Amino acid sequence: MARHSDKNTFFIVSGDQGRIASLTETLGKNFANSSVFHACDWFDVKYKVDNVRPRMIFIDEFLPRGSGMEILAKILKEKNNAESHIVIMSYAADPSLYPQEVQKGRVQFLREPDSEEAIIACVSKVIAPKQTASSKSSKASDFKLIHLTKGDVLFKEGEDTRVVYIVKNGILRAYADSREGSRVDLGDINSGEFVGEMGHFNHEPRSATVEALTDVELIEIPMSSLDNVIFSKPSWAKALVKTLAQRLKKANKALAS
Repeated sequence: MARHSDKNTFFIVSGDQGRIASLTETLGKNFANSSVFHACDWFDVKYKVDNVRPRMIFIDEFLPRGSGMEILAKILKEKNNAESHIVIMSYAADPSLYPQEVQKGRVQFLREPDSEEAIIACVSKVIAPKQTASSKSSKASDFKLIHLTKGDVLFKEGEDTRVVYIVKNGILRAYADSREGSRVDLGDINSGEFVGEMGHFNHEPRSATVEALTDVELIEIPMSSLDNVIFSKPSWAKALVKTLAQRLKKANKALAS
């Protein structure tokens, strides 16, 4: 059975009825023309996937009668499922298991399967969320303008990563504390660069403290909105790529020395 191009069909592989209900509600509320199916073992998965051809498949890592990773491997082997994007729901995800599929964007790992924001961010990489007047205004209001004076600390090493920033004006410096207790400077952050972006990719606490060297003006972006921002604002997407490239260049230079 062919999948209709205007239909967002989701398939949930889980034995947790609470998670199925919560995920179904989140998908239906935030993504238009949604249909949700579910199963909890390979035989049921095989039959329904062959007939439904879902756009996205959510798989729990641990199932009542087997492993979600085994089902993932079987789905990837079948050519008929080539158009389906797969999300593994796991608190201890290991993207290195399927590096090529992760790089292509076909496989994602959802470390917060019970978080509505994390689910929306994950699905938004494949399917655009509903666009309504209220949602557009709320997205715009998500951004905050932050002002720092020289010496102010933007965030500290070890803090939770709930927001990311882009620098409008000014200069900041990142540093970390060594095991001996001394301060290790990691480099300056200038206008047009992102700050705190690594938390979006590794879902870990802040790896450094960031302090203002001058008066600074920044735009604060919720981590859950960053994917939508990248897709909707090309100039910000370029700024993120530039920031990551500069971080990599600095890291390579440090290793070489």
